[in-house]
Amino acid sequence: MPGPAARVGDWHQTMELNLGEIHYEVATQKKKKGVQKAISPEDRFMMAGVQPAAHSRKIQNEYFLCVEVHYNGCTCCSNLPDSRMPLTIIPIVNPACFGFQPPSMWAPAYLGNTQINLTHHKEY
Repeated sequence: MPGPAARVGDWHQTMELNLGEIHYEVATQKKKKGVQKAISPEDRFMMAGVQPAAHSRKIQNEYFLCVEVHYNGCTCCSNLPDSRMPLTIIPIVNPACFGFQPPSMWAPAYLGNTQINLTHHKEY
């Protein structure tokens, strides 16, 4: 985005970025153990958009909003100001997959209550 003119103070600019408009091409099938398997509509929907942030032992998927400043003049004697802020992207659900109806023969059964006692024993 263009910045302020020279000698303009107390300048700000609001910017909107609709992440829902970012879409990637996704195949309809994938190869699993040498056999072509269809990718479900829900999985294709999730793979087509921007992936949500994830933090685990083996997977780190983080996003940052970075603002970098560029000047038309010479700035070789000083560092340019910049800003970096963490950004969390929350997953959305495919609206076409709402409205799940159980099969006509579905008959849930109440199995009763279960009490679980978790005890941690330290080894010294």
